[in-house]
Amino acid sequence: MVAARWGLRSLGMINTFILARLLLPSDFGLVAMAMVVISLVEVPIQAGQDMALIRHRNPSRAHYDSVWTFSIAVGLILTALLWAIAGPAASYFHEPRVTWLIRILALRTLIGGFENIGLADFRRDLRFDRVFVFMVLQRVFTSLITIAFALYWGDWRALVAGILGGRLVGVAFSYIIHPYRPRVCLSAIREMLGFSGWMFAINICQYVNDKADELAVGSLGSPTAMGAYSVGSDVAIAPTAETVLPATEALFPVFARVRDDVETLRTGYLDMLGFVCILSIAIGEGMALVASDFVNVILGQKWLVAVPLVRVLAVSGGLFAIMQNAIPVLTAIGHERLAGRLTAMRAAATLLAVYTAAAVGDVLTVAYARLLVTTVFLPGAFFAVSRVLPITPTDLFGRLWRPIVAGIAMAICVLAVHTEVLEIPGLRLAIDVATGIVVYSAVIILLWALARRPYGAEAVIVDRVMSLATMCRRCKSPDRTPIG
Repeated sequence: MVAARWGLRSLGMINTFILARLLLPSDFGLVAMAMVVISLVEVPIQAGQDMALIRHRNPSRAHYDSVWTFSIAVGLILTALLWAIAGPAASYFHEPRVTWLIRILALRTLIGGFENIGLADFRRDLRFDRVFVFMVLQRVFTSLITIAFALYWGDWRALVAGILGGRLVGVAFSYIIHPYRPRVCLSAIREMLGFSGWMFAINICQYVNDKADELAVGSLGSPTAMGAYSVGSDVAIAPTAETVLPATEALFPVFARVRDDVETLRTGYLDMLGFVCILSIAIGEGMALVASDFVNVILGQKWLVAVPLVRVLAVSGGLFAIMQNAIPVLTAIGHERLAGRLTAMRAAATLLAVYTAAAVGDVLTVAYARLLVTTVFLPGAFFAVSRVLPITPTDLFGRLWRPIVAGIAMAICVLAVHTEVLEIPGLRLAIDVATGIVVYSAVIILLWALARRPYGAEAVIVDRVMSLATMCRRCKSPDRTPIG
């Protein structure tokens, strides 16, 4: 799943870097205004129906077909809703062009409802290799379509063509990669909605958590500011989110299978937390440290206005990934109500904070408001998990302190080296990244060794590295007996 998401993110980031050179921030901002509305309306389609199939002990054909039928019906209803609210949404953003943008992009919602529900089997059976193939090929076609039209049109229409074309290709490919052929059925809808109802509430709240800041920025009525915030947020948060969150998503079916084994769940969550902390602090803090040169080298000087946003949002993204890994654990083991309450409280706090920030400050103030809410709610996520699993503050501290100390050491060394490098952004970026990787890794392993090598993320990482080194030495050994 990490490989799939990084494959997607690598393609997506390359796509963004190319388009950033071809299009203007206002082009991205215009489409972002429409997509933030469409993403909100699309939440019922991602209301957890496929997760209900994954968690079901023995789903029948009726369950699969009912979920597929329900998705199509919801897609039709939501497409009509998008056409109806397009005008008021454009008024909210103070941008008349958003009206027809929403109505055109509503076709994405309609098309997506027809995706083959058989894909749920890949996650249910832990066939993440097939998930990888499906997701990456879909993104490849989306990127090719978008770049081709950007070269031809040179404006926001290329982004629209890529969104619709990618969704159409994805639905078609879902029937190629999986042999299941769904039929119209209604018999099991009620049973599936029992779980999906809570997932719908969680997804609504999660959407608010993810997009409330963009909605607040959009209310300022500037496509350029919206574009800078949207792309800056993507650049800042994507490296952490695409590394950490897919791993936690992959563990959902695993936790669902062992949900009656409390000790296995406890150990699994703490192991996952250790990995998440190591990666989130390294990537989030690292992106914040190199934000200026990264934006200058990758996106170009016309995007330098986004540098302060990238710094703040990168730190926020790292903390969010640590907090968010509690949600799949709670939902997998049957505590979706607790997960829903936690997500709802954070959504309410996020709405209040970002709209207050937009009213009294500017775009950067909104970014700081998002960071503040994430920081405040991080202990709440730990408390929620500790209510259902026997996890103590000592257990949590044991997974947190080494990455935190390593992150401080990394920041000190990168900032010290940064001031000594010549004013060549590309060279300075490469040196800063290399310094951060070496210092962070060395300090993590040193602290782990000084702590008498407790079992956890560091132990697994060291074991994998040693195994890989052993394999490499065997491959290079001249004494190997030739095969055949």
